[in-house]
Amino acid sequence: METRKLRIGICAKQTDDLSSEAEPTVMNVFCEASVTDDGEEITVEYDEYLVEGGGSTHTKLIFKKNEPGSVSMVRTGLVKMACSFAEGERFNCVYSMSDGIALDFCMVTKELENTVSLGGGRLIVKYNIEVRGLVISKNEYRLTVLKK
Repeated sequence: METRKLRIGICAKQTDDLSSEAEPTVMNVFCEASVTDDGEEITVEYDEYLVEGGGSTHTKLIFKKNEPGSVSMVRTGLVKMACSFAEGERFNCVYSMSDGIALDFCMVTKELENTVSLGGGRLIVKYNIEVRGLVISKNEYRLTVLKK
């Protein structure tokens, strides 16, 4: 098993207004992450501060090296959530916030590209969030592991 502390860049885009003219809300973050290769799985772990002055959320991405097109995300801390991404698949998800509010929805992965390794790479996931079968947002999550 090998773990490296590496810099990552994250660009998250969310479009709630589904009209053709809508501009997405964009968030860009750079931070340090632990990237681990245990021979079978790659794990990327990092902390996020989702609200200014608030607590942190620890995010863990996991995928099997022989199945890079199926990625799990687990968040703990201020926000708690577990979900999976696989192109063309729909997964139920519960997003729990520290104030006791929990949102139940489906994540529908439209595209997934994953080249993440200890040496760098990127993960791009384009997905929709659905509630009761209705698309409420279109999203893109782009994580880049920066080479040293």
